Amino acid sequence: MSENESSVSICGRKVFFLNPLPPIQNIVVDELIQREYEAYIVNDRAALKRVLKDSPGSIIFVDIDQVIGEKEWESWIREITTSGELQDTRIGILTANRNDALQNKYTNVLHLPCGYTMIHRDLNITTAQVVNILNANDAKGRRKYLRTSMGKEALAVVNFPIGGRFIGGSIKDISTAGFSCAFVEDPGFSKNSAFSNVQIKLKHIILNVEAVIFGSRTEGNNKVYVALFTDRLSPDSKVKIRKYIQSNLQEKVDALMV
Repeated sequence: MSENESSVSICGRKVFFLNPLPPIQNIVVDELIQREYEAYIVNDRAALKRVLKDSPGSIIFVDIDQVIGEKEWESWIREITTSGELQDTRIGILTANRNDALQNKYTNVLHLPCGYTMIHRDLNITTAQVVNILNANDAKGRRKYLRTSMGKEALAVVNFPIGGRFIGGSIKDISTAGFSCAFVEDPGFSKNSAFSNVQIKLKHIILNVEAVIFGSRTEGNNKVYVALFTDRLSPDSKVKIRKYIQSNLQEKVDALMV
């Protein structure tokens, strides 16, 4: 197994929607995020081609009804599928065009691994079709949860209640399973320490959760604690965390597209 194949097997595939209509963005992509797929919206095909070089094994759903003509889309798709650098990129078509000749070309001539998906009036049906394609292409790999790292994000903080006061730290990364965090002064948490009423702030999102210290690691001169959410994490909190993760990851991809 190559290094790229190993990475995809462990971390899954990035899923890009190229020039999607607003309903696809607001319903289909949002639902994929809630199902823990790593999905992005992009509108610049030239910039996407650059990004793909650092994202081996990605999946692209191209809306061939948008921006340029079908012949131009065919040419762009052929460029991707014949590029040695992007040979493991997997493309699928999203379209409202019920055209048997087009469908035959993309599925039986170009043999696109992610097929030809008709956009249904009921977008729940479209979502289900896309999910089936993603699962057939092992889009999640062995990854169970979508996670984002904060870097130097200043507006992702956590406050632990200790002895009638709160001790604040910075969140390093987060998923719906848990988060890691660091403090200016080490609070000395022990493994399996349980906390209720932990306050998390992710930009404008504020959550109150229960968490258990899973362990710690050393990063430079700092001790980083890993905390897991309890099974009492509410569905609403999970939705908000996933929305934050998607926004954070989308910002990182947008920065690469410039």
